[in-house]
Amino acid sequence: MLKSFVRACAQKLFAGAIMVVLAPALLAGHEIIQSGVGIGGANAHEKSQSFSKWRSTEKGIAVIFTVAARQVTLLPPVNPNSPSLERTLSQHLDNTITLLKSEDPCIASGFSPRKAQPGFISMENYFMCPDEDIEDDNKVTISIESFMDYAETHIHFAQFKNETGQYRGYLFNYDRRQDVLSLEANGNMIAEDIGLIKTFFRYIHIGITHILSGVDHLVFLLGLLLLTNRLRDIVLVVTGFTIGHSLTLGLSAMKIVSTQSAIVEGLIGFTILVVAAEAVMARRNLMWLAGGVFALMLFFMGLYSITLEAPMPINGWAGLMLFAVAYGFYSQSLNIVRQTLPIVVVIFGFVHGFGFAGVLVEAGLPNNRLLSALIGFNIGVEIGQLLIVAIVWFGFFRYMHTRFSEKLHGAITDFAGIAMCGIGMFWFASRLLI
Repeated sequence: MLKSFVRACAQKLFAGAIMVVLAPALLAGHEIIQSGVGIGGANAHEKSQSFSKWRSTEKGIAVIFTVAARQVTLLPPVNPNSPSLERTLSQHLDNTITLLKSEDPCIASGFSPRKAQPGFISMENYFMCPDEDIEDDNKVTISIESFMDYAETHIHFAQFKNETGQYRGYLFNYDRRQDVLSLEANGNMIAEDIGLIKTFFRYIHIGITHILSGVDHLVFLLGLLLLTNRLRDIVLVVTGFTIGHSLTLGLSAMKIVSTQSAIVEGLIGFTILVVAAEAVMARRNLMWLAGGVFALMLFFMGLYSITLEAPMPINGWAGLMLFAVAYGFYSQSLNIVRQTLPIVVVIFGFVHGFGFAGVLVEAGLPNNRLLSALIGFNIGVEIGQLLIVAIVWFGFFRYMHTRFSEKLHGAITDFAGIAMCGIGMFWFASRLLI
């Protein structure tokens, strides 16, 4: 009787803790940097990304190009004896960004450095396009190939001033390096409509690329496989994850809910830490100990975060502490963890959905093709996710469950779980304490 009562209390405490944990991510504001691109989005998942902002001025067509400094290290230096990231990036952009008007090249002033956020490099340039006597000849072809020959998964977000006076984003990648825009007399730059079907398939490709290069999402999926030993369980888990992230992906992409990306990215690290800890500690019935120890760590991390003006509010740290204690106490055995896993994965999927949506929120979705782009992106994410799960499960995990001895199976699970714990803890702490 007492045991059942305690378990029921733990379940209610667990449910309440989850709501407290998610509240800061749901209600926090969205960060914006001066170039018009969210700094959190640039850091998200350690992806290969760059950003540009275009506008028509008296000097010509102006562009500001921004990229993380670590991305520039992919490029061969201009002078190996005296390497300079700014000089390397400047030359690379001169060679990979071109504008054509009526098949005549626009003359560039050359990319030059400008002030940027710490860890980023920004370059500015002006393009003077030839004047044409032909009426209505206002089409400009913009080609952006920066970084794409060095990282096939590189995605570039270009923002153009549209007919509403606002900036609307367009995506460039390895397979799509050009866009045709109309120059209006009022300075607007309007991209041509590519149609419903092309938009749908373009965003499917973007979604596949996004998940395959999103290392933290992939680590989370691998952590879930450590907790499952049957194909039926995998189907339930993947379905739960899909339900969770599809909901928040849609809410965020349509700007119904606004989140602070730094908190979302930190909580993604937290979800990895939880499933990895379960893989190791739940088999030993020690989740209660893991939850208590981690709650104590969270207490000191929360105090330290106050001195740093870190993004996570104090009630967020309190919610995570409550979650760690309640869930650690509730997860008394591996069987309980597996029974609860589909529900927990739905909740963790909410967090990952905000992360998926970051790429779309940063770049902006086409107003007239919003539903097509959103559905295509979500389908692309699912294709990439199922592809990874199928390869890993049928290529290794199924063989491990059926052919390896219990001792070897446990050793591999422990090794992988401990490694994922370290990775999750690093991402969690580094993203919330900077």
